[in-house]
Amino acid sequence: MLWWSQITALGGLNVTALAALAIAVWLGAARCWRLALAWCLLFGSAMLLVVASQVAFLGWGIGIQSLEFTGFSGHATRAAAVFPVAFFLLLEGEHRRLRAAGVAFGIAVAVLVGASRVKVGAHSPSEALLGLLLGMAVALLFIARANAARQFVPSPLLVGVSLLILLVPKAEPANAHQWVVKIALELSGHDRPYSRAAWALATRGAAQEAMGRD
Repeated sequence: MLWWSQITALGGLNVTALAALAIAVWLGAARCWRLALAWCLLFGSAMLLVVASQVAFLGWGIGIQSLEFTGFSGHATRAAAVFPVAFFLLLEGEHRRLRAAGVAFGIAVAVLVGASRVKVGAHSPSEALLGLLLGMAVALLFIARANAARQFVPSPLLVGVSLLILLVPKAEPANAHQWVVKIALELSGHDRPYSRAAWALATRGAAQEAMGRD
C-alpha cells in the first residue's frame, strides 16, 4: 500500500499543477504563444470538467450508480494530461520514434497513477478510467496541435522549474478535495455532501419497499 501511495502522489496538485504551469512557461519562453494558449485552454477545460463532475455528485448526488461513478479522478486526469506532454516537449528535436516512446512512457506513468487511485480506495475503477481517458484526450489533442507547429528550443527557465518540481513531492500535498466539498455545499445549500453510502441506503430502501408491496 505504501508503494501505491507513493505512485498516487505523482498525480497530486503539488506535482501535476506545477508541471502544467512549467509546460505553459516553457511554451511562452519559446514564444509559442498559440501553443501555450492551446495548452492552457485544454488543460483548464479538463480541470473544470473534473471539478464540475465532483461538485455535481457531492452537492446533488448526480452520478452513475451502476458504474460507481461520482466524478472524474483529478489525479488520473492531470497525470494523463501532463506526463505525455512533458515527455513530448522534453524530447523536442529528437527522432520521432524516441518522442513517441516518451509519450508512451508518460501514458504508462499516468495509468499507474490511475490504478493507484483505485488501490488506495480514493476512486472506483470507472472514475479512474474515465479520468485517464479525459487526460489522454487533452494530451493527444495538444500533441497533434504541436506537431503542426514549428519547432522550438527548450527554455532554460523550464529546466529550473522542472528541478523545482522534482523537489515538490516532498512537500505536504494540497487537499483539493476539501475545496471541492466546500464549493459543492455552498452551491447546493446542503449541510453535508452526498456520499456512496447515500446510494447504498437509497438502494436498500427501494428494495425493502418493493418487498413490502409483494
